[in-house]
Amino acid sequence: MRRASFLALVLLAGCLFSASRCYKSDDHNLTPRLIDETLALSVAGNSTSIPADGASRLRLIAEISRNADGNRRTIGFSTSAGTIVGGTPTTGGPSGEQSVIADSTGRATIELQSPQQVGSAVVTVRVIEVPGLTRTLAVGFTAPNVDDLVRFVAAPTSAPADGATLNRFDVVIAPTFALGTPVTFSVAGDARWSPGGGSTISVPTDGSFRATALLQSPTTLGRTLVRATANNITREVALDFVRALPDVVLVSTAQKVEVKPGFNDPVSVTATLSRNVGSVTQGTVVVWTATDRNGQSIGLFRDATTTGANQQASATFLVGDTTYRGNVTIAASAQGHSVRGTAVVVVVDP
Repeated sequence: MRRASFLALVLLAGCLFSASRCYKSDDHNLTPRLIDETLALSVAGNSTSIPADGASRLRLIAEISRNADGNRRTIGFSTSAGTIVGGTPTTGGPSGEQSVIADSTGRATIELQSPQQVGSAVVTVRVIEVPGLTRTLAVGFTAPNVDDLVRFVAAPTSAPADGATLNRFDVVIAPTFALGTPVTFSVAGDARWSPGGGSTISVPTDGSFRATALLQSPTTLGRTLVRATANNITREVALDFVRALPDVVLVSTAQKVEVKPGFNDPVSVTATLSRNVGSVTQGTVVVWTATDRNGQSIGLFRDATTTGANQQASATFLVGDTTYRGNVTIAASAQGHSVRGTAVVVVVDP
């Protein structure tokens, strides 16, 4: 009996000795003091500034000991500017504070979304169950690249000054703007937006944050600036209205089909220039030529005019002194343009 009691005492002592050797304070819950010593706040990527575009986000990282009590692992994130994104709203916490439970490694992460104003913010992190335990971090919101907020994705650089062509402008805005945010298009000069015919037009963005507007060409030449504004951010592109050239040229000799050599039998010729869309720009120079059946130049033109409001230009053809008899092809084309029209007269004996 005594021997059994002695063995039991030896075994108990061994267990107590072993337990004392296996015990480590890290295996047990930390005190608030130790949590305070290990609470840290940092950012992913080590940069503490982001563009003030209303879209950029900065990942915030709070760390406590992985062995913190289960009832001391709730991390609250708040900011003086911008928006904390993620987590759950903290009951009774600061305005906008969001809470995250630290994971098994003692880490809690969340994101700070920038505002649309340049400036700075103070981010505060706290262990909610430990009053007074906080960390802060300063974050800067820098001026963004405006092209990331409002930009033209389709815009012509030149257009014919034909009074009818519709020129398409597409603008895309940042997805941080509210869906349907209107884009106001404006233009200087004589061009007008279609429909409506005004110098400005407001177009709501669609589901892809795109707005499209159609600008009707004027009949006058020159450069204009097209502007697009959304949320007080304006971008602009230049547009040159260039001479509208003809798609078709018709030449008339006023039904005169025969001409006699010399300078006393003039032929009045008229060129009518037309386009499939709109009209040829007024004042377009017309180039006249006359060739014989061998392709050789013959005669001369005088009193040539440029196109008027009726899209016509005229000239007087004189065959001049020549021994040539036969067909003469009179051609007209807009200066610098390949489209031409022709008419034929016949040189006959005097």
